[in-house]
Amino acid sequence: MANYNDQVLHLWDEWIGETGQTYGDPNEFVEWANSKGKLDLYPEDIRKLKKKLIRQQVTHALRQAKRYDAEGGFTYRAKQSVTLFENGLATKHYFDTDTGGTQLLREKSVKQRREAIAHDVYRGICDVERMNKVFQDDPQLNFLTDFTEDAEELRIAELSAHNEEDAA
Repeated sequence: MANYNDQVLHLWDEWIGETGQTYGDPNEFVEWANSKGKLDLYPEDIRKLKKKLIRQQVTHALRQAKRYDAEGGFTYRAKQSVTLFENGLATKHYFDTDTGGTQLLREKSVKQRREAIAHDVYRGICDVERMNKVFQDDPQLNFLTDFTEDAEELRIAELSAHNEEDAA
């Protein structure tokens, strides 16, 4: 029997073939698969699933927590995460940006953030390279890797939005 991921991929291809689409929304796919009785939750113990969902909600809340640095004119994440390996298992740990963690945890957190961004940039470069290769007759895509101007624009927009909130 195929594993769950293989089953999902097979069903996705079946759905794409049936609908004639070349791309699709996972929500529509799930509705289609459920309506046909072809897809259910990954077979997992409900207690584990509940614990997992609660953990996801907690980590989502931690990742979304923001504070404003009035002097710098920007918001920042109030909670930082760092992945630590304990007994061979990767575990996310969170600490308060202003009051928590240790120097080593802060360094690891920044290093891991940079590595994640570099990985995303690399994926973007590879994706664009592939699309340009496959669709050579279409206008070629560019993936600029210097984000300095983007960061400056975001800082200006954030400062402007904060000033508008203060004025209101």
